[in-house]
Amino acid sequence: MGIQRQLCFLASLLLVIHAAPISQPSDKDKTIAKDYLRNFYNLKRLSNSAAFRPGESNDTMSERLKEMQRFFGLTVTGKLNNETLTVMKKSRCGVPDVAAYSTFADTPRWKTNTLTYRIVNYTPDMTKAEVDKSIDRALQVWAKVTPLKFTRIIKGTADIMISFAKKDHGDGMTFDGPKGILAHAFAPGSGIGGDAHFDDDESFTFRSPKGHVLFLVAAHEFGHSLGLYHSNVVGALMYPTYTFTDPDRSPLSSDDIEGIQSLYGPPTSPPLPPPQPPAPPLDCQNLVWDAVTTFRGETVFFKDSFVWRSSSSRRAARRQINSLWPNAPDSVDAAYEDPAQDKLFLFKGQQVWAFNGQNLEPGYPKPLSSFGLPASVTKIDAAVHNMNKGKTLLFFDSYYYRYDERERNLDQGYPKQVGDAFAGFTGEVTAAHITNNNIYLFSGKNLFEFSITNGRLLRLLNSDYFQHADEDEATAEHYLKSFYNLEDETTGVQRKSSPMTEKMKEMQKFFRLKVTGKLDQETMEMMKKPRCGVPDVAAYSTFGGIKWQTNKLTYRILNYTPDMSEAEVDESMEKALQVWAKVTPLKFTRIYSGTADIMISFGTRYHGDAYPFDGPRGTLAHAFAPSPGIGGDAHFDDDEFYTFRSSRGVVLFLVAAHEFGHSLGLSHSNVPGALMFPTYSFTDPDRFSLPSDDIRGIQSLYGPNRDGTVIKPDPEVPTTPNACDPDLILDAVTTLRGETMFFKDSFFWRRSTSRSVTQIQIKHFWSSAPDQIDAAYENTVQDKVFFFKGRQVWAFKGISPEPGYPKTLSSFDLPSSVTKVSAAIHDKTSGKTLLFVDKLYYSYDEREKKMDRGYPKRVESGFPGLTGEVTAAHISKGYIYLYSGTNVYEFRLNNKRFLRVLKNNFFLPC
Repeated sequence: MGIQRQLCFLASLLLVIHAAPISQPSDKDKTIAKDYLRNFYNLKRLSNSAAFRPGESNDTMSERLKEMQRFFGLTVTGKLNNETLTVMKKSRCGVPDVAAYSTFADTPRWKTNTLTYRIVNYTPDMTKAEVDKSIDRALQVWAKVTPLKFTRIIKGTADIMISFAKKDHGDGMTFDGPKGILAHAFAPGSGIGGDAHFDDDESFTFRSPKGHVLFLVAAHEFGHSLGLYHSNVVGALMYPTYTFTDPDRSPLSSDDIEGIQSLYGPPTSPPLPPPQPPAPPLDCQNLVWDAVTTFRGETVFFKDSFVWRSSSSRRAARRQINSLWPNAPDSVDAAYEDPAQDKLFLFKGQQVWAFNGQNLEPGYPKPLSSFGLPASVTKIDAAVHNMNKGKTLLFFDSYYYRYDERERNLDQGYPKQVGDAFAGFTGEVTAAHITNNNIYLFSGKNLFEFSITNGRLLRLLNSDYFQHADEDEATAEHYLKSFYNLEDETTGVQRKSSPMTEKMKEMQKFFRLKVTGKLDQETMEMMKKPRCGVPDVAAYSTFGGIKWQTNKLTYRILNYTPDMSEAEVDESMEKALQVWAKVTPLKFTRIYSGTADIMISFGTRYHGDAYPFDGPRGTLAHAFAPSPGIGGDAHFDDDEFYTFRSSRGVVLFLVAAHEFGHSLGLSHSNVPGALMFPTYSFTDPDRFSLPSDDIRGIQSLYGPNRDGTVIKPDPEVPTTPNACDPDLILDAVTTLRGETMFFKDSFFWRRSTSRSVTQIQIKHFWSSAPDQIDAAYENTVQDKVFFFKGRQVWAFKGISPEPGYPKTLSSFDLPSSVTKVSAAIHDKTSGKTLLFVDKLYYSYDEREKKMDRGYPKRVESGFPGLTGEVTAAHISKGYIYLYSGTNVYEFRLNNKRFLRVLKNNFFLPC
């Protein structure tokens, strides 16, 4: 077996932000690129005439560049850009790179588990005792997870010969001086096989990050000596680049352990498992960030030992902190960027680190006193820099200091309370950053967005808002490709608007949303609803008039979902087919073998029809238009949870009735409430009747039923709102005789003093009340409840309508310019009723029956901390609750002091 030489480097990976092609690389850069790809990615040497030029078509060069970019997690362009060239200029190994853990070709390994090693000479950077201990510990890293045993010999030839050397040192693989290749090792074999050579032009240390820790370098090299290749798993010991980690912690990751045990197996007597690197937090969970900052055009989010880098040109990518900043601490407390200095500052405990790019600034870390902070400040919770003013805000507890970067001292008059400058903020600031002229203050899982110009609170978000923005863009693209025929954009074609914008408008128009062509909250909410997998068209529609040529159709149930009994599935399917049979001449007969017109089956993911399902929620089912073969068949995603009638899952009858509409030739309808509307909504199966839009659609294909009975279109059955919908926006809230009523669409939730909650249709309680009311309030002195809708107001005593109602809004002394009241609230102590209109509110005196002077006023002037429009309101136990969109703002009734922000369904059963 030939000896395979291994060169390895362990050097820090520079954080690079932009990946645009470099316009004119120097001749030196071109040479670096070609040599790099020849040495590490098998680029074949070109003729002298084949000079490399950016943008020039060169398949071999491009493919090798892509391979290299893919390995290092760079933007894969196949072009020589700044990001790629920077990595190429860093120290690295001479061994080609592969993905995940890997072994050398032909899997060379030692044939014995008892190996010897010898330290031939020493580096002058460390004492002999430190070198001996570093080498021994590095070998024990591998011994602890395998049956391998290492014995040191003092003379003679060992399996692993360890030496320090410079430049040309006799193995044909010359070292390159300081900050280049740190070391290399050779795969198991005779002769030079297994040997490890360390470049003595480097500065090696015992444990200090000011040089390269020999233990870490040696542990990596001995991985090669034992037969391991490089890994592209960030954080693995066998990753090609050097990263400083605490020498007292095991550097092995699960990837390294899997690799070495694939060669030698686990230890014969399992030792205690080595400490593992921290598990990365989940990207999608609602994290409480340690720190957030901008950095060279990107936004960087810190959590534990990891960072997420996000920009307009790339989705958030997770890396280990020390793979980007080798000298940085884990679990930082705060971070900020000063673009004027091109520096990044990281805080932990009583120290601060400063970096220019990846490099630690000389003299750092420094104590917090370098900012002029008093000794009583032992930790900074968050920091943010305003580049326009040259000021940095340093937050601790519920206070903040302001630091002048130009004068290098703290401004007078500080610290101040956070709430004094940021009205509406509650809690402590845990992270902060500025972008797009807004300042974002994180407090646990909440994110407060303020205007940087006037300090006004703009909105309350979740802490993962910026991560979800990336995910939402991908979700929208997938949605439009699936249901609106969005095609991949091609380059080189100039358009006034992109295909995605046009398809977004098409989707918004279909669902009767505001047509903007932009991915707004309303559009994203619609895209995330469970739905059918068939594309959308407007109004009721057919698949181009495709229909069955007979009115007698067969169906067969091929298999069953485990969520329901077979009898329940059978009844659900039969009932769903009868929905259509009642209004047409169609007759359905079940068969138990052979091929039916409508074959019904449950499947998951890839289930044989080239339209894979997507797991729980998302696409519930799909069906095919009438035709031979797969035509008419209906497939149901068995990753969903189906029920017979319960709203706790997806009611199979409702889904099947929709899908059978497709099986009979109907496409989707854009009429909300129609059975053929694309998204799923729960309706009581016992009260279901086919809406008129669906009847018109199916009868356009098959005609009406012919049994002599005229089937009149049933009244539309309102869709039941979901109390636990995180995006729920209530229409109105009011108290009534000790209970609280929460209104949405045609329903309301009735919350008793015992906190039990029931859901009722509005008309089942107040028969003459309107649906979808705008506002409501109770006057306990009069024992009346008032409902507002449009320009009218209704009054009820209990459930009985008051004579003379509905009346116009002018009965409340409101001006004619007010066409709608968005919320109302009554204070029985003062006898005043507040009527909210847009961002204003009026005060109506119930005793004097007239409007108070000085009104309307801006909402924020009466309720500091609340911005936007009030959409509902009520009073409970000395507190005022003002609803704005999906949030509820809690204030004290007596002094209007803002206390906290809750979710819209806080009082509902979830």
